[in-house]
Amino acid sequence: MIAVCLILSVSPTNHEIYIGILSGHWVKAFLTQIAAITIMTFFVFNVTLLVLKSNGVQKASFSRKMGIILFTIIVSSMLMGIPINYLGNNGSFKNMDLTLIFNFYTGCMTGLIYITMNYVDLERQKKLNEKELEVSRLQQLKTNAELEALHSKINPHFLYNALNSIADLSITDGKKARKMTIALADLFRFSLNYSNNNYSTIKDEVEMAEVYLQIEKIRFEDKLNYSIDVDEELNYYLVPRFILQPIVENAVKHGLKATGRLIRITLEIKKNNGGLIIMVADTGPEFPGELNPGVGVKSIFDKLDLLFPDAYEFHFNNQPRKQVSLFLKKLIKNEPGI
Repeated sequence: MIAVCLILSVSPTNHEIYIGILSGHWVKAFLTQIAAITIMTFFVFNVTLLVLKSNGVQKASFSRKMGIILFTIIVSSMLMGIPINYLGNNGSFKNMDLTLIFNFYTGCMTGLIYITMNYVDLERQKKLNEKELEVSRLQQLKTNAELEALHSKINPHFLYNALNSIADLSITDGKKARKMTIALADLFRFSLNYSNNNYSTIKDEVEMAEVYLQIEKIRFEDKLNYSIDVDEELNYYLVPRFILQPIVENAVKHGLKATGRLIRITLEIKKNNGGLIIMVADTGPEFPGELNPGVGVKSIFDKLDLLFPDAYEFHFNNQPRKQVSLFLKKLIKNEPGI
C-alpha cells in the first residue's frame, strides 16, 4: 500500500532531468527519473515497514500509529531527496530548497493517502466484526431456545410417567406412594437448580438418575436391581442437562416394563481416551435390529448435536452385553457461571 502511494506521488525535483527532457535527451532523462523514483520508493517503503514492525508502534493506538507513519514517510522522503538532488545535479545542491519542499509535500500526500486507506479498512473491519458478533449472539440465542424446547419435552414426558406410577400406588400402597412422591420432589429439585443452565455436573446427573431408579424400585420392588459405578474424579465435569436419566428410563421401560421379569441395571461412568464414557447396561431383551428411539433418546441426540458437535459417539450394543454407550470426546470442567 505504501509503495503504491509513493509511486503515484513521490517524484524528485531534479532540475537537470527536466532540462534533459527539453533538450531532447529524453531517454536518459526518463531512465534517470525511473531510477530516482524506484530508489526513493524502496527506501521510504522499507523504512516505514521497519517502523511499523517495531513493538512500540504495534502496541500504539490507531491515531498514534498513523501519526508515527506519517512523520516517518515525510522525513524519509526529504532525507532521500538530498542525495538524489545532489547526484542529479552533478555534485551540487542546486535547487535543494525546492527539492525539500516538493518531497515534504509528496510525503504528506503519500502519508495521508495511506492513513485514509487504513481508516477505511479499519471501519470495514469494525462493521464486519459487529456483524459476526451479532450472528454469534443470534446463534447462541437460537441454541438456547432449542435446548429449552428439548428440556420442556423431557420434563412433561417424565412427569407424566411418574405421576401415573404414583396414582397406581396410591390405590394399592399409600406408604410407597408417599415415598415415591418425596423422591419425585427430589428429582425436580435437580431440575429447578439447573433451570438456567444447559449443563449439569456428572455428580448431579448421577444423583438424578439414582432418584429415578429409587422411584422405579419402590414401584417394582425385587423385580428391579441396580448398581452405580462412577469415577469420583469425574464428579465435577459437565455434561448436557437431563442426558443420563432418559437413558436409564429407557433401560427400565424396555427391560423391566416390557417383560415384567427381574432385571438388573448397571450404570458406569469412566474416563476413556481423553474423554469419558457413560455405559448403561441391563439384562432385559436385546435391542431390535432397527431401533425406533423415543422422545427421551431423540432429545439426547439433539442436545449432543448442539453442545458437543462432532465430539461424541452413541452406540446400542447387544454383545458382549446389552448396553447403551455414550462416549464424549472432550471434558468440560465445572466452572462458575456455566
